[in-house]
Amino acid sequence: MAYHKEQTLNEWVRMLHSIYGLSQNYARTEYEILAHLSEVTGAFGKFLFKLKNPDRAKEFLPKMFGWAVALARKVKGERANLEDILLTKYPCVCPYCIGAPCKCVPGQKEPINEAKVRDAFFNQAGAQRRSLNDFQAMFRKIYEHSWGLANIEAGSAEALAALQKIYIRIIEETSELGESVRFVHLYASNFDNELADYLAWIFALVSSLHKASVGNAAQFLVEDLLWPAYPGVCMVCMLDICDCRPSPVRELLSKPSLRDLQFVDGLTHANNRAKFDKDLVAVADRTLPLPQPMTCIQIDLDNFKNFNSPPFDHMTGDAALKHLVTVLRQKIRNRDRVYRIGGDEFAILCPDLSGQEALGMVGRVALALKERLVPGVGSDGSAPPVVTMSVGIVECNDPAKIADSFKEADKAAIESKKKGRDQATLRA
Repeated sequence: MAYHKEQTLNEWVRMLHSIYGLSQNYARTEYEILAHLSEVTGAFGKFLFKLKNPDRAKEFLPKMFGWAVALARKVKGERANLEDILLTKYPCVCPYCIGAPCKCVPGQKEPINEAKVRDAFFNQAGAQRRSLNDFQAMFRKIYEHSWGLANIEAGSAEALAALQKIYIRIIEETSELGESVRFVHLYASNFDNELADYLAWIFALVSSLHKASVGNAAQFLVEDLLWPAYPGVCMVCMLDICDCRPSPVRELLSKPSLRDLQFVDGLTHANNRAKFDKDLVAVADRTLPLPQPMTCIQIDLDNFKNFNSPPFDHMTGDAALKHLVTVLRQKIRNRDRVYRIGGDEFAILCPDLSGQEALGMVGRVALALKERLVPGVGSDGSAPPVVTMSVGIVECNDPAKIADSFKEADKAAIESKKKGRDQATLRA
């Protein structure tokens, strides 16, 4: 079906599952998904309250929604009807006082009267429109005055304090959602209840986040926030069924130890030259035993100076290098090791792969680079050049000769350049 940002909540669920559920999330457990949900929820708070960067914090709201959807699909499968889950708990009124707006006194909520909530569901929920913006409007009608931000100046200490109270509630709901997952086999309906609360506080954050910015910023609409992040395709590989390979290529939110950072290229997050040299020694002395044959691949980007010359600049060159590593991660296997060994020079160590198989793999990388352009524009509005590469491939069957094999692969890459670039040379 054709997806669009005004679609219903359940259509958003189907869209996200069709993009990620059958590729990225099918093998993940509910606890792995819950870990991702906790990670992005915590990251939102880190950027908003610790680093005072609301624009960066805003980027995590779509991720919070996306992982909540993934968790619902993992726990409930085809029965994940988020529209009913929300309206069963919040049938266009506060479930405690049955009012809209909510009339509850803070700290003095009455116990939920399930019969009244059920009556409200049958009397009102059927007429509730089901788009994300409609649900946002519903929660604003019920609770906006309770969020405590109506007459507070944007960007003030009072606004941040009120937002912090909302965030504390979503942290509480994250904890209770985790507990409901652990005991879902005993109390199945409690998962729905806690998921509804978590989603409700996401709508509160979206509706209130503009108060974190100085000035008269317009209130965010949830559809406008989510659609750029999830426009019917994966924004990394641009496919409607995500083909990205899981890999530690993004910057960690926490601070890795210096022991780890010394082996990571700061720009592309590939392994760096120090890691390359270390691994070659470990392969040669068999402290890193890899299955044979091992194939050594050397990559030189063609005419890389064109990315750094007018109308482009070094930022475009950096984007091209990161783009190459992203595509490599998508097209090679998880066990293949990618290294940035020079400015625009890369190496790949492929265990249990023949040279002929590597040649086919490199061909798929080259095709993907032509289909997916480097992001950015030049000063004259032109698109960056297509990334092409000259590649050398050597199959190695003796771990002691791994360094020599990479030297031969480098010579083969130079040969590819001499033959006209944008090709691969396989040496026996």
